[in-house]
Amino acid sequence: MAMKARWLLGVVAVVCAMARAAEAAGTASTVVAGMVFCDQCKDGARGLFDYPLYGARVAIQCGGGDTPLTVRESNTNWFGGFSIRMEGSPDMNRCTARVVQGTGHCGAASSGAPRELTLAFRMLGLALYTVPPLLSQPEEAMDFCPGAAHDPSSSSPPMSSPAPPLPPFWRRRPRRLPPIWRRPPTLPQEQPMPAEPQQQAPPPPPAPAQGSACSYDMWAAPEHRCHWKVVTPNTTVAMAFGPLAAQRYGSELTLREALEGRGDMYRTLLREATAALLNAYYNAPGGPFLYPTTASVIDHMNGALLSSTQRVLIEGARFRRANSGGGGPAGRTRLPCDFTTCASAPPPAA
Repeated sequence: MAMKARWLLGVVAVVCAMARAAEAAGTASTVVAGMVFCDQCKDGARGLFDYPLYGARVAIQCGGGDTPLTVRESNTNWFGGFSIRMEGSPDMNRCTARVVQGTGHCGAASSGAPRELTLAFRMLGLALYTVPPLLSQPEEAMDFCPGAAHDPSSSSPPMSSPAPPLPPFWRRRPRRLPPIWRRPPTLPQEQPMPAEPQQQAPPPPPAPAQGSACSYDMWAAPEHRCHWKVVTPNTTVAMAFGPLAAQRYGSELTLREALEGRGDMYRTLLREATAALLNAYYNAPGGPFLYPTTASVIDHMNGALLSSTQRVLIEGARFRRANSGGGGPAGRTRLPCDFTTCASAPPPAA
């Protein structure tokens, strides 16, 4: 739920920025936003075992009937969200959104039913439509789903044979209680004094959590490519940071190219934010790194992109200090970069 709230907050921020741009240009536009989940239990509703689906293909269809017209298509990002923008103010009352292609084991079977669009707001020449969660299902329900091992066609278990009837009440033998045994009285004895409890030594303090912080040039080195987690050098900035970064840096810029940015404060911000994102993926969640989760890196990045140039410079400096191992609680030593050379690294040039 926290992930979905952050993603919707980012979409609303993008829509507000687009509304201001549309008002300044005197043009109108329409945005459709929503999320796609993998329905692992095939129950037709979002449940505990469902997760956001990355790379699913979503289509906006209008006209109704057996063969509706597809007007736009888009893929979901790492958080399972999508946002589709259209020029003008078309009538979306008879339009729906549906998943036309899933990914992984959640794309083997047909996708869920289409969902109707709901107008969230309309202002400054911009209309925002939202969609209830869309579902994509696997071929069969997962084994861990409730009732997955139950086979409705199997016969019910055989019932145990009834117990033999009890004999009539007047034929039962009367139950005799055992005789009461009385212990002879004894003289009171002095109780020994309880021994003083021995003081136990206090447990040793827990060992501090180990962490790592590496700068952008360490992440860009080819001999350290094996330390990348979740994302790859060819992952686009738009997929890693969301729609705000896509609007600022475009949809084709990769993370490898982002680590080479310099000469401009927005490119410097992206370079240091990319290194901080890779450090957050590399460290365990909640570790000693200044940004304990990848969501905190993305939140600070989006906050800088939506704010002034002074905020861009401040956030870039904070990312750089965190990537250098500092910026944590007072008294903590600086985090080292614990990289080792990858086994498949190219040999150094002669």
